[in-house]
Amino acid sequence: MFKFIKLFLATAVVFLLIAYMVTFTVPFNETALVTTFGKAERSALKNPDGRSGGLFLRFPWPIQKIHRFDRRLRILSDRLEQQETSDRQVVVVQAYVTWRIVDGLDFYRSLRTSDEGERLLRDRLRTACSVLGDFRLDQLISPEESDLDLAEAAILARMKDDLADQSWGIELQSMGIKRILFPERITEAVFQRMRQTRQRMAQRARSEGEAIAKGIMAKAAGDSERIMAYARRRAQEIRSEGDGAAAEYAAVFGEHQDFALYLRQLETLQRTLSHNTTFILDSGIAPYGLLEEALAPKKRTDSR
Repeated sequence: MFKFIKLFLATAVVFLLIAYMVTFTVPFNETALVTTFGKAERSALKNPDGRSGGLFLRFPWPIQKIHRFDRRLRILSDRLEQQETSDRQVVVVQAYVTWRIVDGLDFYRSLRTSDEGERLLRDRLRTACSVLGDFRLDQLISPEESDLDLAEAAILARMKDDLADQSWGIELQSMGIKRILFPERITEAVFQRMRQTRQRMAQRARSEGEAIAKGIMAKAAGDSERIMAYARRRAQEIRSEGDGAAAEYAAVFGEHQDFALYLRQLETLQRTLSHNTTFILDSGIAPYGLLEEALAPKKRTDSR
């Protein structure tokens, strides 16, 4: 029984070793190239489009060898390089480029390894940064992003043109300027220019704000004048209507003045005595004399 277990384990180990030697896996983010005695063919690419990874068969080494290439996007940053602008100003620029391997066969035939690919791109990036000589210093440090975008697009186009002479199996995605420094002798002049630019922008913003404020105030003044004119006109109309109604009442009351005075006194009494309020007054004061007259018949009756 023990010998059978040992034989089974040995057989399993041998089977696993053979399976390891004749199979390999390719994840979705890699492209694998199988070379036979050092020769590479297009049909030997595995997962060339990033959608057909998995388990594959192969002949063991040294018949076939597997070369793996990562298809993911990479960032290559260069060291600081001194460049001269079109207006004879010196700047120190650090640039970067994003790239990836898109054709494993062309990459293997031209560059072999990722280190060689980065060395090639770094050399081409330094050469392409010379197009900054077509731009002025104020364009590179301008607050408007469009000027810097034009410079980066020009560098990227120059790199693509330089790489078009051969099928390298790589694709450039984007390029950017990471840092722009200045030599000490021109730093103060650059800062002064930047301050002047910011001051012009601030003055322009203030001028635009003042113009907008004046427009708002003029509109508000116009609206206020229209509202006041309408209010004055409406008040005059109401005043005219009131004067007309008052003239009618005055004409009627003019014919019966004693009766009008009596009604006014009653109205005053109604307003002042509508609540439980105690007044200590001379009963002869109008209109409270009406109370004295109202109580006079009752006093005469009581005296009888």
